Amino acid sequence: MLLQCRYLQQWQKVSCCCRREGSLISGQDTRTIQVPEKSSVEIPCGAYTPQYGNPRVEWKFEKGSSIVLFYYNSRFTDPYKDRAQYTPMGIRLALVTQKDTGKYICEVISSGELRKSEVNLIVEGNVISYEDMKVLVASGKAPIIDVRLPEEVANGHIANSVNIPVAEVEEALKMDPETFKTKYGVDKPQKDDENLIFYCQKGSRSAQATEIAMTLGYTKARNYAGGYEEWSEKEGK
Repeated sequence: MLLQCRYLQQWQKVSCCCRREGSLISGQDTRTIQVPEKSSVEIPCGAYTPQYGNPRVEWKFEKGSSIVLFYYNSRFTDPYKDRAQYTPMGIRLALVTQKDTGKYICEVISSGELRKSEVNLIVEGNVISYEDMKVLVASGKAPIIDVRLPEEVANGHIANSVNIPVAEVEEALKMDPETFKTKYGVDKPQKDDENLIFYCQKGSRSAQATEIAMTLGYTKARNYAGGYEEWSEKEGK
């Protein structure tokens, strides 16, 4: 018996293929997940189904030519044991960094059947989540730059943000502080600011602005990839 399926939605791609060979079922479910650095992430085990009861589950981490067995005999190995939680349906990793980028392989064995699923995890170092963005906006202390066009901003914007269209970002960040404040009405961000945030409608233009800022020495600049589209949806505006 051969079963194949494919699914594509936003950041996530799922494909699976199951082949029956006697009492052994070899299955594969592959997904890709992108998350910002220092966030928590749920990594699903697509190979598990509730009817398995209490199967044997193992997790491996593959990066390049290296493969590490990090969940075995019902326990996590170093360095995961202090920041990982397990359920048969998946694992939760806290405070992920770019070092966690790689392939997570879940193997489930039950009643002589083996199924496997894979998750390609991509941890982005210069992206901020909605939850962290909400905290910064509420604090009113972080430089937040809206890189959309003025006519877009007129239809709604994130509080405490200043509008600098993406085409002006490089020139603006090269201005002296006095000229910047005269033109935009706020203090110019400092290169060592912990939270210099750029956003647009969906994250593309703000990614470009973040890259420009980083090349100019703003090494801690971050992109709110969800953009105003996510913000307005979650905030009900």
